[in-house]
Amino acid sequence: MNFRFDRYVQNLDISDNVIESLDKTSLRDLGVISLVQLNASRNYIRETDEEAFLGQSKLQTVDLSSNSLMNIEPNIFKRNPSLDILSLSSNQYLQLPEEGPFLYSSSLRVLQLSACNLSHIPPKAFQELPNLHELYISYNKIGMLYNVQGVGHLTTLDISHNYLRDLGSDIFTALPELNHLNFSYNSLSTLNITVMPQLVKVSSSIDLNGNPWDCDCLMFNTIYSWCRNNSVDLDLVCSSPPKFKDNSWSIYEADGCDDYNTDFTDQLEEVMMMIEHELSVKTHETYLNPVASNSLETQIQIQETEYDFTYKYISIALSVVLFFLSMAVAVLSYSLITRLSLCKGSAQSDS
Repeated sequence: MNFRFDRYVQNLDISDNVIESLDKTSLRDLGVISLVQLNASRNYIRETDEEAFLGQSKLQTVDLSSNSLMNIEPNIFKRNPSLDILSLSSNQYLQLPEEGPFLYSSSLRVLQLSACNLSHIPPKAFQELPNLHELYISYNKIGMLYNVQGVGHLTTLDISHNYLRDLGSDIFTALPELNHLNFSYNSLSTLNITVMPQLVKVSSSIDLNGNPWDCDCLMFNTIYSWCRNNSVDLDLVCSSPPKFKDNSWSIYEADGCDDYNTDFTDQLEEVMMMIEHELSVKTHETYLNPVASNSLETQIQIQETEYDFTYKYISIALSVVLFFLSMAVAVLSYSLITRLSLCKGSAQSDS
């Protein structure tokens, strides 16, 4: 960077360039010392130095979205006491450390990690962000959410458009101030009844739309009944069974629940009735049409003959197999006896 700005500039936009890194002299080379907002999105930044933002005591907002970051130095914002909002969204290769904190910041309030190709959130990733209030991790590949540590002041959690299949029973125990929760467009088909009291207690605004809810009798007898008894309105839209598809689960009140086993039994009974009907029709036709009867008897005789031939061929094949197995056993037995005799003779000769 071979140009300089007014040293007291507060809002700096260097987005949509070809910047590959932020080292410890990048901002100093630009001559800025009083930044409040920095937009460095849509560049090619792959790495950041631990001292890249050193001396920017007024820095409040940093946008590093849509870059090529694989990791970020945990201490990079430790000496920026005014930092409020950080966006790292759309860094497709970003990785959170499995052990230890992702970032150190006593002031960070909003963290955006959407569309970073994350598969899970390590429990200790945010434990050094004590003032974190809003966490956005939508459009990732998270399949299970565990109890996240150190975020007791979190008020907003957006984990929409992920792969969540289940919610752990203790994930909300450490989030007493949570009041906006977005779980929409995941793979949730049911909810754990033990998590419902916590879920309703911590959040006054819950978005669960776009999940493949399974409105069977288990759902009715557990989650729906609990919500009804506690005046909780989740207003879920059923994905299955077919007769409830695309309907609100309030359809329970009109049609009751739907048991898959009952459906299967009903379908089986219908098939059996159809078979019995076809047999009765065939019998009636045979009785009224002697020619058809003779034809049917002929077909039965042909089928019986085919079955007899098949049975004979299978019997012959099994006999051949048993014969060769017997021969193999005899050969092995003879070989074993011969070896034992030779060993015995050799032992006597040595004596």
